[in-house]
Amino acid sequence: MVEKAFPKYADIGEARVVDLSADGLPFIPVLGEAHYTKTRPGGDDRHVHPGMVEILLCRRGRGLSIDCGDRVHPFPPGTVMALQPEVPHVITPKPKSLLTNWIWFKLPPHGRSLPGMTLPQTRWLVARLMQLPVTFPATGECVQSFRRLWRIFDETPRKAPERRLVVREALMRLLMDVFDSADTMRQPTSDDSRLKSLVAEIRERPSREWSLEELSSRSAMSVPLLVERFRRLTGLPPHQFVVACRVEKAKELLSESDRSVGAIANDLGIATAQHFATVFRRETGMSPGRWRASSRARE
Repeated sequence: MVEKAFPKYADIGEARVVDLSADGLPFIPVLGEAHYTKTRPGGDDRHVHPGMVEILLCRRGRGLSIDCGDRVHPFPPGTVMALQPEVPHVITPKPKSLLTNWIWFKLPPHGRSLPGMTLPQTRWLVARLMQLPVTFPATGECVQSFRRLWRIFDETPRKAPERRLVVREALMRLLMDVFDSADTMRQPTSDDSRLKSLVAEIRERPSREWSLEELSSRSAMSVPLLVERFRRLTGLPPHQFVVACRVEKAKELLSESDRSVGAIANDLGIATAQHFATVFRRETGMSPGRWRASSRARE
């Protein structure tokens, strides 16, 4: 069952949820931050935010993902997630030390402008929000903009004449940085040539250890951006691609030599023959021995 979710406001403790309507932004009914010191269970029910675009940033915490029904999206640190109106979703268990920020953007009725904007400006802003991909790496500026919005909310006196101006400016800066983050993911750069070289090297030398840290350093990309672009280039995230290359090399060795499964596992940098057999079966549906026999029968 899919339920409609409504704001549960709180401005204390590990989860802060505030309304920016009082700051002249009625289209931002939620500015949120969660900082959990203990692992917490995920939501019990799939839910939607009617008429809202939800934009979330994971700043810290491992193992978080969001189930949108047709796909479970990993939500690692440094990632932005945009959930469109009427998209049912549920959050998996929230890990210890999780730190996330989010806003809900309330879409205006058709033909109506947002407060302080012309109708063309409103249409442009809404169109950009609706075109956001589900997940994309956050730029450093995007992360800082979330922090800046909270800082201005907390530090600017409620009755200060400039409060509405600075809160509004901080929100618009955040939205522009979110759009820039999404655009950066879409645009090919010179970094892609480094990534293609790394992919070719992995295919050539699948047996060596390929860490995300090394790939990130050599491609000059953050880890979230590396994973996203690697997936677009190869169809797989880095670790799964390395495993696939090892299996392809194993097929070649099984077909062309009589070496034992243990020796082939060792050549491919896999600790034990048992683990190699498990990985090979998972990827091909056959044990290494059966695949070797089947391959030679076809020759």
